[in-house]
Order: sequence, then structure tokens, then C-alpha cells
Amino acid sequence: MSETSKPTAAFVLSLVAGVLILLGGLFGMVAWTMWGGAAYWGGGWGMMGPMMGWWMPMWFTAFSILGLISGIVIVASALMLQSRPAEAKTWGTLILVFSVVSLFGMGGFLIGAVLGIVGGILALTWKSV
Repeated sequence: MSETSKPTAAFVLSLVAGVLILLGGLFGMVAWTMWGGAAYWGGGWGMMGPMMGWWMPMWFTAFSILGLISGIVIVASALMLQSRPAEAKTWGTLILVFSVVSLFGMGGFLIGAVLGIVGGILALTWKSV
């Protein structure tokens, strides 16, 4: 009985990318909560909070949530890529798209997005033996 080949390199790169992107989104949420929110509402920035407008906390939170969602989708797609290699094009497309989207957040400290883009491309170009 032969074992089916799997896109191992694409899986590993995508999984690492998803974890880094998740950590980046989580870091953004924690950083905003601990430092940005307190400073914005009158802590360290003084008059800077009102000058920056009401939109700053909304956008920072949205970008962090975008990073969290992207990381979750990439991790799930990487796991599905490993368990269902016949659908590599579908999972590779999801990994690639959400890696690019994660750049609007922190992108997994940028390295996560780069690894995800490479992993997505490897999954798209992978051919089973």
C-alpha cells in the first residue's frame, strides 16, 4: 500500500505563518489595551487623543481583529491542506489570500505574511505524485 504524497513544505510554512499572524493580532490587541487605550483616553498623550480623532481606537482594533481572523483561517487551511492534499489548490488559495490580507494588520510581524505567501504559492503549485 503506497502512502499518498502531501505538500509538507507548504503545510509547515503555512502553519508557522498562521501562528505568527495569530500572535501578531493578539499582540496588537494586548498592546492597544495596555498602552494605546490608556494613553489615548488621557494617559500619556495628553491632548494627542482628542487630536487623533475618534477613529483611531476603532481602526487599531479592526486591524488587530483582521490579523486574528487571518491567522485562524491560515492555520485551519494549513491543517486541511495536510489532511486533504487533493484539494491543495483550494487551501493554497485561502492561505495566499489571507496572508496578503494579514498585511493590513500586523502580518505576523511581517515574516508571517511572507511565509504564508510562500506557503500558499507552494500549495498552489504542488503536484501529487
